[in-house]
Amino acid sequence: MIDEQLNYAPCGYLSLSDEGIIRTINQTLLSLLGFDDLYELKGKHVNTILTVPSKSFYQLYFFPIIKLQERVEEMYLTFKSKTNDDIPFLLNAIRKNRNGEIVNDCMLFQIKKRYEYEQSLLAVKKETEARNRVKREQIAELDLLRRELEFKQKELLEVNAQLEKLAATDGLTGLKNRRSLQEDLASNIALFTKKSQSLSLLLLDIDHFKKINDNYGHLTGDKVLQGLGIILKEELREGDVAARYGGEEFALILPDADQTIAQKIAERIRLRVEGACWINQPVTISIGIAILITGDTVSSLQSRADRALYSSKNRGRNQVTHANHYND
Repeated sequence: MIDEQLNYAPCGYLSLSDEGIIRTINQTLLSLLGFDDLYELKGKHVNTILTVPSKSFYQLYFFPIIKLQERVEEMYLTFKSKTNDDIPFLLNAIRKNRNGEIVNDCMLFQIKKRYEYEQSLLAVKKETEARNRVKREQIAELDLLRRELEFKQKELLEVNAQLEKLAATDGLTGLKNRRSLQEDLASNIALFTKKSQSLSLLLLDIDHFKKINDNYGHLTGDKVLQGLGIILKEELREGDVAARYGGEEFALILPDADQTIAQKIAERIRLRVEGACWINQPVTISIGIAILITGDTVSSLQSRADRALYSSKNRGRNQVTHANHYND
């Protein structure tokens, strides 16, 4: 029997056999658990009033520790009330041999406030984890958007570069177009005037090109234009610029090319065109050359090269004329 003082002590008391059978329990603990009489629990295993996690904890920790150390201090266990409510307790226990029987006396202190505090902390933790999860998802989404934006920007830059290239390129021959030629010629004149170095401009025109179109058709005429474009690309040195000047006219900007070099390049191109087999008759070109002189502008340099070209035409075509050699 439990004496009156222990029965109504301000903390719970529980005595267990070594097998975990409830031998006695005070009224305080009975009231906390919602039981009316000791005999509702006496003789039953303590698992009857433990939650599932605490049952495991009892078997894995409480029982081995008390057998080894003969005492347990401040162990946290959750009991189930008669109405299946969870009630947390802080347990202290001591193992004794009483009248030849091993008993485990347990004192239990309800920790409702601590439990509520822990539940609050758990709720805050869950809320924080949820916020962090949302934050991680938002960061991942932003990172995905950033990568998509970078990809779109790269695509846009590539499209812009392609558009710029197309805007500066003759669609038929793949050479630069007249607008791009004008820009390159202006920048080269400014650069080579400053350096006091040679710069030559070649203007080329396919002889009797209208007859080629009339006799063989425009598709064949396009084939001839493309063939000449290929020859010019193959004859380019590093830094040279080739362009379709307009119609059947082409132009070459030759940096660091004096009169001798320019004429050699022009003659080599003329011979290659003459030897090409694009149609069932020879195709020839006339070429005019002008070298940059002090005070030249884009217009003046082009004008002298153009006059040299027409001199080649007037003197029978299929030849090269330097601006220094033609007669007005």
